[in-house]
Amino acid sequence: MNKAYDELTRTWTRLHHFGHLQAIAAWDQVAMMPPKGSSARADAMAEMDGLMHSLQTDPKLAGLLARAEDEDLDAFERANLREIRRSWRASNALPQALVEARSLAGARCEHAWRSQRPANDWCGFLGNFREVLRLSRETAQRLSDDTGLAPYDALMDQFEPGMTSAEVDRVFGDLQQWLPGLVQQVRERQSFDAVHMP
Repeated sequence: MNKAYDELTRTWTRLHHFGHLQAIAAWDQVAMMPPKGSSARADAMAEMDGLMHSLQTDPKLAGLLARAEDEDLDAFERANLREIRRSWRASNALPQALVEARSLAGARCEHAWRSQRPANDWCGFLGNFREVLRLSRETAQRLSDDTGLAPYDALMDQFEPGMTSAEVDRVFGDLQQWLPGLVQQVRERQSFDAVHMP
């Protein structure tokens, strides 16, 4: 029996459920929620981010992670444990106040953008956006300090583990070599090939 691993997976299952509810609330905020509800929703989302962060940074998790390493886990469970540890480590690199502030700033910026974009109010947008950037830079620096990665690579690692800006530069450098020619060929072909509509 893998008691420590099982307890960790129960915690991360709860986190997944909370994340699922957050995704529904975020969709509702963008698609259905009346504009005057945005402040309350932003506060609720920040509170949920704080709750999830506190679950991921619970001091007892360090011991559970250490004990789970010694348990008899199959390959799938080992991979799952590796990802739990990666998530736990990233969460512990960030203070809860930063996590909540980032959530609030992002929600406020997105909500303001809805009216600022059609009004072409870039100056109004800039104030909110600067706060999002400031908090993102602080997050990047804290993650960088924890992982030893460059700040941008540390942020990227949250979404594409192991990816680096050097690898992204290589991939896009390769694309830059052949993609313009392909686009030109397609344009030329489309200019004389008739499009058959159903």
